[in-house]
Amino acid sequence: MTSVADIAVCLPISGTLTYRIPDGIAAEITPGKRVVVQVKNKLLAGIVWKVYSARELPGLKPIREIVEPEPVFTPELMKLAEWISDYYVAPLGEVVASMGPPQPGFKQLYRLAKDPGDLTMAILEAEQPEKARILEVMRDGKARSMESLRRKTALKSLGRHLDQLVKQGYLKRQMILKARRPKADGPFNEGASEPVSRHNLTSHQRIAYDAIAGAIDDRAFKVFLLHGVTGSGKTEVYLRAINHALSKGRKALYLVPEIGLTPQVMERVGGVFGGRCAVLHSQLSSGERYRTWQAIRRGQIDVVVGPRSAVFAPLADLGIIVIDEEHDASYKQQESPRYNAREVAIMRAKMAHCTAVLGSATPSMESYFNALNGRYHLCQLPERIAGGKLPQVEIVDLRSCDEAQPVTPRAQSEIIKSVDQKEQVLLFINRRGYSNYIQCTECGYVPKCRNCNVTLTYHLGSRELRCHYCDYVESGPQACPKCAGSKIAYVGAGTQRIEQWLTSLFPDISCKRFDKDAIRRKGKAEEVLADFTSGLVGFLVGTQMVAKGHDFKHVGLVVVANADVTMNLPDFRSAERTFQILTQVAGRAGRGEVPGRVIVQTFNPDHHSLAFVANHDYRGFYHGEIALRRDLNYPPFRRLARIVVEARKQSDAERGATIFSKIANRLARKYPGAFEVVGPARAPLAKVRNVYRWHLLIKAQRTKSLGGFIRRCLGMVPPGHKERFIVDVDPQLLM
Repeated sequence: MTSVADIAVCLPISGTLTYRIPDGIAAEITPGKRVVVQVKNKLLAGIVWKVYSARELPGLKPIREIVEPEPVFTPELMKLAEWISDYYVAPLGEVVASMGPPQPGFKQLYRLAKDPGDLTMAILEAEQPEKARILEVMRDGKARSMESLRRKTALKSLGRHLDQLVKQGYLKRQMILKARRPKADGPFNEGASEPVSRHNLTSHQRIAYDAIAGAIDDRAFKVFLLHGVTGSGKTEVYLRAINHALSKGRKALYLVPEIGLTPQVMERVGGVFGGRCAVLHSQLSSGERYRTWQAIRRGQIDVVVGPRSAVFAPLADLGIIVIDEEHDASYKQQESPRYNAREVAIMRAKMAHCTAVLGSATPSMESYFNALNGRYHLCQLPERIAGGKLPQVEIVDLRSCDEAQPVTPRAQSEIIKSVDQKEQVLLFINRRGYSNYIQCTECGYVPKCRNCNVTLTYHLGSRELRCHYCDYVESGPQACPKCAGSKIAYVGAGTQRIEQWLTSLFPDISCKRFDKDAIRRKGKAEEVLADFTSGLVGFLVGTQMVAKGHDFKHVGLVVVANADVTMNLPDFRSAERTFQILTQVAGRAGRGEVPGRVIVQTFNPDHHSLAFVANHDYRGFYHGEIALRRDLNYPPFRRLARIVVEARKQSDAERGATIFSKIANRLARKYPGAFEVVGPARAPLAKVRNVYRWHLLIKAQRTKSLGGFIRRCLGMVPPGHKERFIVDVDPQLLM
């Protein structure tokens, strides 16, 4: 019998790989630790998943090295990883790689294991001069990398010779980390903490807080949906509940949908809890993330704030998990593993016997359905705090307006009114760049991406045409590339065009953009938000990033330049997403003493979602939308998975989707009524990054059966296919 370990390695494979544990490190190998193993000819980091004794297996590779002395994963996180892998039909190694701190950088060095002696060297120089040259360099006793040896020896087949010298015992390999890990030796966000509250709770806030605090006291798994209109004080309830959990000696996790929101939330959370809290997200440097992770793992941090990846923070004895803006699609990861942090947070709360609080002014259909049916506990905050009123919303028809102007005369008059009254104005358009695309008005030519079946967006500052899917860029033409015509039309408005229009009309008022292009530099998002919050900036133009959770006290007017961007998407969630984003961005107005007004510009003024937006009527929208979902067997009445088939050739993608569809339909017939297969069809985004895409949907009555059904289908696909099958359970986008 020998000691072996199952290792989770970041590869698109099912399960783990098994390795022999060398005697010299056997006592140190425990589940959760990170180690280095060899997979084919590569050295990869992996997590020890299971340690046990087994019969001697010939050819079983040894674990090469332990990367860190402390475990990276707790038993709770390992159990959560297995659930994610099973539920989302994702390789365990990829799940683990997405959960932990940054993968360590390491390199392979070679040392002299034994001196060959002068006689052996003479023989080698005569018979194997390449090996002699390597050993001559190594006889000084220094450790060297392959790159260093290549420079010293100038050998083309260096790797083969090194392997042979290692087998012959002359050299030995050694793994070292590229960068030394910083130690987690101090608190984060140092400073004195403030009281949790500066005002008394409203009656509705008090009811919600008391219910949540009671669940924390009971150490019970319970999910609360805190449905509160914009400006109703949901954050105050969160902070009080977190403080209550901390008073019981437990930890707290506070999730936000966007990294851009973490500075704002962190400022408030850090102001209350001081050095007891930390932020965790992907834009931190590797050293910062590693240091923060280890501090959390060692119990030095009580409250963690961050976007979806922060759901994996190694907090022990969790008392509460807050998922703010729980409806937001940003909680769904669009690459493997395609998990939804909201659902992962709920499962983690269940495993930790703690309380989960979902908060939103526009809850997802699934969450509100669960609340009305008793699965979640519903708490409502129907009014703004301090007697504030919700803004007045006006729908403006774009069909009779001048398309050359990004803002209608009606909206322009309201902007002038706000300027005269010294109010701030927020303009929302969910399009980056200057215009959606350009078009030759003489021949109709429209530039498209070479790699994707989408038009190129024109960006003004760089005068470039850019693809927002693959980052392909070409120069904006002075004349039409097809007919050499000089009449180029700029069709549709983006944030840059709105910004230019405002600056030309109001040159004395500062205007800033808040989109991915404008805040690429680290710290730029905080700078723009701080300037707008303080009043230094009068106009803020942004994409959906401005609609999420920001508390602007002096915004009197919100203008939605075009509400149709999400409305016309070929997706069953398009109406829900339209209602949510418009309600959220409208909620940025009138949060202080200034009464709020909202102008919503649209080519579809009769769309059913707009009337509910104008009346701030979530319940009315929900009841209308849920009836459609019931009729069409969409979530929350069925569990949904999307299978995307990708290939370099259109015919291969179509064939793969057709084969999978036939397999799924044949298998579904064995379980009458349990599964429904829809498709296949060409994906709305039929080509991205030179890859063709087809897709199909699988609807299931029961959650637990869906993953197993998909795995069986994948296992029945004949081997040797060129297609790539992507599984997206609970998809948020069908593009």
